[in-house]
Amino acid sequence: MGFTEWGMSLGGLGFLLLGMAMMTDGLKAAAGDSLHRILERSTQTRMRALFTGFSITAIVQSSSAVIVATLGFTNAGILRLKQAAWVVFGSNVGTTMTAWIVALVGLKIRVDIVALPLIGIGMLMKLFLRSERAPHIGVALAGFGILFFGLGMLRDAFENIAQIIPVEQLAAFGGWGILLGVVAGALLTAIIQSSSAALAIILTASVTGVFSPLLGASLVIGANLGTTSTSLLATVGATPNAKRLALVHVGEKLFTGAIALILLLPMWWLADFIAAQTGGNISTALAMYHTLFNVLGVALMWVFADRLLRQVEHWVKQPELSSEKPRYLDDTVLQVPVMGVAALHSELKRVYKQLLRRGRGVLQLEEEASAPQDDVNTSVLMGKIEDFAQKLGRSQLQGASELFLNLNWALQECRELRQNINDLRSKDVGLIEKALDDDLRKLLAAIMGSGQLKALSEETRSSILYRIKDCRKSRRRELLQGLESGLLEPAEVTRLLNIVAMWEESARRIIRIAGVLYPPEVEVQATA
Repeated sequence: MGFTEWGMSLGGLGFLLLGMAMMTDGLKAAAGDSLHRILERSTQTRMRALFTGFSITAIVQSSSAVIVATLGFTNAGILRLKQAAWVVFGSNVGTTMTAWIVALVGLKIRVDIVALPLIGIGMLMKLFLRSERAPHIGVALAGFGILFFGLGMLRDAFENIAQIIPVEQLAAFGGWGILLGVVAGALLTAIIQSSSAALAIILTASVTGVFSPLLGASLVIGANLGTTSTSLLATVGATPNAKRLALVHVGEKLFTGAIALILLLPMWWLADFIAAQTGGNISTALAMYHTLFNVLGVALMWVFADRLLRQVEHWVKQPELSSEKPRYLDDTVLQVPVMGVAALHSELKRVYKQLLRRGRGVLQLEEEASAPQDDVNTSVLMGKIEDFAQKLGRSQLQGASELFLNLNWALQECRELRQNINDLRSKDVGLIEKALDDDLRKLLAAIMGSGQLKALSEETRSSILYRIKDCRKSRRRELLQGLESGLLEPAEVTRLLNIVAMWEESARRIIRIAGVLYPPEVEVQATA
């Protein structure tokens, strides 16, 4: 194999990766925000989540893009772990569409008849059509053409590759050769960061007789295992939610890979039989094997998914409510501003719950009497939220700008509420008990829990504030009467009135923040 053949191999690989990137980017851009809306709304049951993952991956031709987006939604609290897991399982099946395109079309066409016209038509659409989606569809078509062009170059180059890289000799090692094939497939996918591209290379090499059928099947298993590298890379510095989903993805692939190796011969015989019945060749059989592998994964997860999810949740713990570490904020959700706003919303709820817990502690409520006091420095978490909000503010907040501004306002209100509650915590407990009468204490207790606030209508919230104001006025009259009768000292009355006023101000802030975080009528889909 000379320099020309090596050059064709590298050039074909470059065209393959370039075409795949253009195809994926064009299809994602043409679909726009609808993909994210589908992910958000069509995952209520595991069957719907499975179909959603399959269909979106089939549309954008990239399981990695779908999985990374799903990681972002999980981070933001929009998708629960179970919903996200089934989207990923469906995405695994959806990625088989690329293998079928390559096997049935890409390796059987004449480049000059199909690929080159696709490139020309696609670029003309991009240059001359001015509708919203047409230029992106043009890029995708050009990407398809470049992908097929690269496959043609690789197919020609692979005819001589066995002379230099004797991959077929691995079959002589029996089981060890199969394992080496799995490792080679996984490394190939991890290096080029695309299981679809890796499978395209494997299918292209197969038609030139470079390796035996079983070795090809082991390479397919390895390519499926290697796709987990994208999930693992996306979780570097990510939240526990993202790490949990990545571990679910890795666990599912490893479990399916182990079962597929045990069933290697019967699965290959079935794939080869189906391909033979339809007049296919080895590339068709490998595409069928790839499909059977991922369908097997779904079948296994249908039985074992709950156990896997429980184990992953045991391994990766969420930060406690009182933890200063963000639970929802990381760079993955910044890639889609809508997800970033949802993550900001969910993280602010954590701060709010911490502050309400402190308020209950100051009130010495019965249910909080045995609970340890929350002494976490909430300003640290709010500082991290503020930094995240600044980064998010530089993005195009299409359709989410109003909520983003409201959340920033709520963050500042949380800072003021924290100061109010900390000032109250510094007061003598006996003085606080003396300042509040039973009616005022009961009204304050009614708004010191996020669950209680969510259940209250806007009218009820306003009514509570109005009654707190009346109680403050009534308490003021009582304290002034005590001063006039000589039962209380002026300095003591001043301190008691100050405490009552601080509680009223805190109550107003609590209700205002709840209006943003827990709207009484329109609930946002973020983790409560």
